[in-house]
Amino acid sequence: MIYLKTFKKTVGDFLFGKGFTKKGNFYYLSFENLIIVIGFQKSNFSNGYYINIGYVITELNPNLLTPKDVDGDVRARFSIVLNEKKVDLFDLDNLNEDELINAIDDNIRCYVDGITSVEKLKLLLKENPVMLYQTKLVAKQLLKIE
Repeated sequence: MIYLKTFKKTVGDFLFGKGFTKKGNFYYLSFENLIIVIGFQKSNFSNGYYINIGYVITELNPNLLTPKDVDGDVRARFSIVLNEKKVDLFDLDNLNEDELINAIDDNIRCYVDGITSVEKLKLLLKENPVMLYQTKLVAKQLLKIE
């Protein structure tokens, strides 16, 4: 079991270590033409949280200064392996700090490390085509995908 305060501090500290800044309830990593936004979403049905990530393409959102993860032109959700199953709910009642750190590290490697531009985002989408389901049409058109 992990307490909410510990969960948020552990994830936040990890994100700060990767260069993210925090404003309000969201974490930001900004590049010339891309903003990566990470936010928490409380589950309505359990003592758990989802960790959502949004990629905001600044060319498509020139007036969006502090976007939320839901504003992402491309969106995804962190996952974790619990009880030998890959799930996207971080269930605080069945999670320890080491499992959390390992999961955040894996997700950062997959969704953040190296994604420093719109072109790198396009490569991420090609490597993970399931992410296209959470990609806005205008982003697909800009990236010339599909």
